[in-house]
Amino acid sequence: MGPVGSPPGGVDDGGRPDDALGTDVPGILRAGRLPADALLTAGLRLRTESVRAADAGAGDGADAGSGAAGADEDVVATLVFDRPDKLNALPVALWRALPEILRELDARRDVRALVLAGAGENFSSGSDIAELPADIAEFWEVNASALGALHAVRVPTIAAVRGVGIGGGTELAAACDIRIGQPGARFGIPAARLGLVYPPGPTRALAELIGPGRARYLILTGEIIDADQALAFGLIDEIADDALARAMSLARRVAGLSDLSQQGAKRILAGEDIEAPPLAGAFRSQLEGARRAFAMKERPVFGFRRQDWPG
Repeated sequence: MGPVGSPPGGVDDGGRPDDALGTDVPGILRAGRLPADALLTAGLRLRTESVRAADAGAGDGADAGSGAAGADEDVVATLVFDRPDKLNALPVALWRALPEILRELDARRDVRALVLAGAGENFSSGSDIAELPADIAEFWEVNASALGALHAVRVPTIAAVRGVGIGGGTELAAACDIRIGQPGARFGIPAARLGLVYPPGPTRALAELIGPGRARYLILTGEIIDADQALAFGLIDEIADDALARAMSLARRVAGLSDLSQQGAKRILAGEDIEAPPLAGAFRSQLEGARRAFAMKERPVFGFRRQDWPG
């Protein structure tokens, strides 16, 4: 794992130091929950940014903004693939550790958004082929567990892709709610070049995101596409000169919006059957608060958190 230092891409972290996975990070990775050696070899780094501190230095009031209750304590978490000397290749240890890391982050009430990024000039070159399990069942199981955990994260997730973002990099980016690409970014699924059978989960997820025809094109040809093609395919949502800066700006924005609204949308889009009556109290409370704020020309204060979702 690389040394803890300045945030990748030069994005200000609001004055808070990076949190290195494997150290004591209260409330994120509690002692004994994850083996220290697994964290040290996972090639990950975690940093958290105070939403209010970020707003103060953002200089972009229309894009930043936090109306949430306790905004001074709310944070955007950034999970960084930190093996820049290997184009941030994803070791098996990362795939195994990712589900628990994501569950721990999602359990925190103060984490309001999650950004995935790569250290240095690349997002990720995908799974480290030198470490891929030879047993296809094990390969698929490890992959499915990590991908399922990312899809299950309740906070909005944003991928900031610059440079290489292929294979597992494309897969993880595609699993995020919002995907930002940078000029020069590259995407693709080179499984056929390596003799691999791409796992069922990401195959179907890719088809759902960009359509079966384009998914077939990427997987069957192993073609590597650029950011413009990825945007045309619907693989990314926009192109920004600095993908990480744009992702952080969006993360700060969504961190200040209604958690009730976001949870409802994410659950409905995930196919959950949601009933209205259990949400009646929270809906009424937020609507009344929004009306008062509108009348006073203020931002509404949202006290509801995803952990308050009924049931």
